[in-house]
Amino acid sequence: MAKTPPPVQSGFDNAKIYLWVKGLEGKVNNLLRETDLLKNDLIRKNNLMKKDMKILTNDVLDMKHNQEKTLQKMDLIIKELKKTAGIEEVMTLRKYVDFWNPINFVTQRDLDRAIETKLNEKKVMKH
Repeated sequence: MAKTPPPVQSGFDNAKIYLWVKGLEGKVNNLLRETDLLKNDLIRKNNLMKKDMKILTNDVLDMKHNQEKTLQKMDLIIKELKKTAGIEEVMTLRKYVDFWNPINFVTQRDLDRAIETKLNEKKVMKH
């Protein structure tokens, strides 16, 4: 009869395999916790960056609107300045005002009073 070969001993019994699997399971659980922490931290930072980006975008839009308003006001000022007299026109007007010398002008009333005074003086002299 043929003999059955003896069972081969691999050196691993159930208790050792159980301890090895439990150790691996603990390591995997630690890695999963760390992965969850990293994922949650990444999500939180991503949300903060989105909020910051929205704020920055709004600030840039406000700056653009302010710049547009400033440009419109500058255009309006330029248009108004174009309507005003230039230095040459002002100098021409000044020359004519100096010729006329309005300080020596008299009003109609002043002229009428001066004429009546002179007429009265002449009448008084005749008598």
